[in-house]
Amino acid sequence: MNDAALRVLENAERQSREGGAGVPEVVLDAIGQATGTRHAVLGRGGEIIARWGGGGEGAVSRIELTAGRDAFWLELTGGNEPDRALSVAARTALASWSMREELKKARFAERRRLWEVESLRAIAEVLGGTLEPAQIAESLVLHATALLDARRGEVWLPEGSAWRYSAQVEGPGVTGLCADGSCVVAARVGGPVLGAAEAAGLADAGLLEDGRLAVAIVGRRGRLGVVALAEREVRGGLAAFACTDAETLQLFASQAAVALENAVLHKEDMDRRLLEREIEVAAAVQRELLPRGFTAPPGFEIAARTEPCRHVGGDVYDLVETPGGLVILAGDVTGKGVPAALMASSLQAAVRLLARSCSDVHSLASQLHLHLLATTPENKFATLFVGVLGSGGRLSYVSAGHNPSIVVKGDGTSELLHSSGPPLGLLPGVAYDTATTELNEGSLLVLYTDGFSEAPSATTGEDYGVERLVSLAVENRTAPLDSLVDRVFQDVASFTAGQPAHDDRTLVVVRRVAAS
Repeated sequence: MNDAALRVLENAERQSREGGAGVPEVVLDAIGQATGTRHAVLGRGGEIIARWGGGGEGAVSRIELTAGRDAFWLELTGGNEPDRALSVAARTALASWSMREELKKARFAERRRLWEVESLRAIAEVLGGTLEPAQIAESLVLHATALLDARRGEVWLPEGSAWRYSAQVEGPGVTGLCADGSCVVAARVGGPVLGAAEAAGLADAGLLEDGRLAVAIVGRRGRLGVVALAEREVRGGLAAFACTDAETLQLFASQAAVALENAVLHKEDMDRRLLEREIEVAAAVQRELLPRGFTAPPGFEIAARTEPCRHVGGDVYDLVETPGGLVILAGDVTGKGVPAALMASSLQAAVRLLARSCSDVHSLASQLHLHLLATTPENKFATLFVGVLGSGGRLSYVSAGHNPSIVVKGDGTSELLHSSGPPLGLLPGVAYDTATTELNEGSLLVLYTDGFSEAPSATTGEDYGVERLVSLAVENRTAPLDSLVDRVFQDVASFTAGQPAHDDRTLVVVRRVAAS
């Protein structure tokens, strides 16, 4: 082995002990001096890794120096080609240098992964300790700027409580979040990074520039926000953000997405529980508004029950004693749930207020109609049976769009009390005619809402119907009223195979047991 070859190996070994960065330059310097070339270039693949000499004119020769898996090459301007010993020494030194560089990169990548794992663990602990979006945003931006050495950082979330409901994916590309301008900076370190339009229009791929880096915070519900950094600090100044920085920031954003979605679920659960408590209170109030007991006039028995299909319902019934007789009310307002319950309570309150001042049932029905016209939307109305029962058994009534009420005589015959006008609150300028019937000894009056008559069969879909209700009332006309009410509810439940009621069910039964 000649002196040039030995010099290459010795100098390369010395450079390796000192860090190895200058090995390509050492190899090229030895080759340049040994061959007498004026200019030399050393490369690997398509990359130039070292230059030697000052250039000059002359023929350029290219020599392949394949070493291991790397395809090194050498270009010489003028001079001689390196001899075999020098070429072998150069290949050996370059192969050793290349392996050490790969090992360094692998070690660096390993350390970076360990650092990322530790960073993710740390930020997961912090984010997992709060359910407030603002605190999540603050923790995210503080950790991201510290770990990625950014001078500035910010997190964008929808303004106020809108962030809980805006995270819906609209399709590829930009999602709905922030697109309407509702997105604001929830946390910031240093100074601004993105404008509102940039945050709203951030592509799914994010933003990677030399001085800025931004990624979307995306969860199972879609985009939840945006995190952005600017000005990455290094020794001596600033450095450009790299793809690995974007990957790390995306990992942080994924952790934040989990925390934000947990906050969403927690808030929704709290809202649901609050709503359930409010509905329970509303149901209790509605039950208190209904008659808790019945003081029937002499010679009469009364029983009633209501079962809303939800916690609260739109059915209403009441019994109000007046100088003119006992006012009996059974009604059904449009809709279900809380809105229907509020309207039903308003109707019941109006009945109690007006019943004692109206001279007859016609006036009462007319006043209730005007009340609903004035206080409810156009698409809200109520079907209502309202009657005044005198001590002699005479019943004066108005049926405003209500189901046919049932009268069963003591001998088992029956009649239906049909509607005499449209529902209350539906059409202005309507007059309601008063009808009368007699409840003789043993007669039974059955008032009900369409939750019974329109209850569907679980097998055929057929409605329960009025005929079945009439037959059941006739069959049980002498049974105790509470027992009769139980049997009606049980029969409908059996007909529907116990399926949840599709509508509220209310039943009021009045029997005349003795003539006065």
